[in-house]
Amino acid sequence: MTENQDFFKNPKIQKKYNLNEFLEFVKDKDERYELIEGKIYMMASPNVGHQDIAGEIFAELRNYLKDKTCRAFISPLDVVLFKKEKKNSQNVFQPDVFVVCDPKKISKDRIYGAPDLVFEIVSPSSDTHDYFKKFVLYMKYGVKEYWIVNPETKQIFVHINGEEDTKKYSFDDKIKVSIFEDFYLDFKELRI
Repeated sequence: MTENQDFFKNPKIQKKYNLNEFLEFVKDKDERYELIEGKIYMMASPNVGHQDIAGEIFAELRNYLKDKTCRAFISPLDVVLFKKEKKNSQNVFQPDVFVVCDPKKISKDRIYGAPDLVFEIVSPSSDTHDYFKKFVLYMKYGVKEYWIVNPETKQIFVHINGEEDTKKYSFDDKIKVSIFEDFYLDFKELRI
């Protein structure tokens, strides 16, 4: 076992990284990583079902947003979450699908600032992060709407920032995307 393998098996022993240190760490690596509260996590490769769902959601969003200011993106693309100075950020995520409505947040290489809408497709290796850690941080940094899609349980959880309750749906539901006036995702109609 290499030192790096020990490093990832026990993230509690890691030092806390900022954005610049994280970018230096990942620059020549083929694997995908996220920085969550200063700790580096290697991401598992998604399975076919995960990619089918992400692709369908992205396609629906992209079609709806054609000729609009907001843009849809699909992973892998870094999103840097920060309050004051981006260089001090300790959170760099790669949401599965997301929408950014402020063009100033979009750079050539990554997104700087909270997306307006985020979809995370749950994988067994990411469920703790998606349901808890990322949820809290997405809300803290200003994501307006956060969807967790669980292919195993066929459930969708939608949380609107500022609301107390999280709404629960199934893959049989047509669900309104609250940040848009007239857009719904009909999971029965998606090819998943």
